[in-house]
Amino acid sequence: MAKKTVNTKSRVNGFDLINPTKVERALNGVITPDGKKIGGVVKEDGSFDPAELLAEYDKLGGAIKHGTDKVKTGSFFDFANKKPFEKPEIYFIYRINGQVVEVKEGKGVPGIVKAERLLAGAKAKADKKDKK
Repeated sequence: MAKKTVNTKSRVNGFDLINPTKVERALNGVITPDGKKIGGVVKEDGSFDPAELLAEYDKLGGAIKHGTDKVKTGSFFDFANKKPFEKPEIYFIYRINGQVVEVKEGKGVPGIVKAERLLAGAKAKADKKDKK
């Protein structure tokens, strides 16, 4: 396992970890008032397993994105069994017409989300053209 580093704009295995404070806690854990270390995935040599970091960060409730898609909390950490998933169960969350829609990874993005992205891209392109 190679030594990895994570900064405040953390990207791990293609996923963006949004909260730098929780990234720090997931990596290094916290020290309790009685001096005990709780949590943290960094080994003594400074290395860590990216999958373990994702699970620990997810356990802390940290926001995760994959591109512009929000990943559902609990996709990497199995809260029911209190352990990381051996194979993550990734779900993306979309808000469509005031409703929250969960879509399992690999099932495709809802058409309305695709349309919204196309409109946003066309608007950005038009705004760029107007500035010239």
